[in-house]
Amino acid sequence: MIMPTNHRPVFRCQLCGECCEGRGGILPTAIEIEIIARFLKMSVRQFKEIYLESMPLGLTVKNKTAGGCIFNDQGRCQIHPVKPRICRNWPFLPAILLHENEFEAAKSVCPGFDPDCRYEDFLWWWRKHII
Repeated sequence: MIMPTNHRPVFRCQLCGECCEGRGGILPTAIEIEIIARFLKMSVRQFKEIYLESMPLGLTVKNKTAGGCIFNDQGRCQIHPVKPRICRNWPFLPAILLHENEFEAAKSVCPGFDPDCRYEDFLWWWRKHII
């Protein structure tokens, strides 16, 4: 196992909302849908009608007209305490873990990354602290 160049965390969320500005890709599970609907004090049916849309891979969280997650309001997640697993796992997502170029792209737009963090450091941190 490659040792990191430093022992600082490779990522600390800055609550900037930048990760919420992408388009699509948030596919909540059935249990997450129930939890979020309950959090928003609405039925699952209402939640699906208002906040989800059907895509080839399944139900996905809608985007705002201008782009970004419908739950992102001025850089703050309106469902933060119950946000889907994919959101909770950011930036330790399969594409970023598997591809150095995806890591570099994420690091270039997300201020939560330690600017001195290398891809090897990121993988080491994930193995040591996340899994």
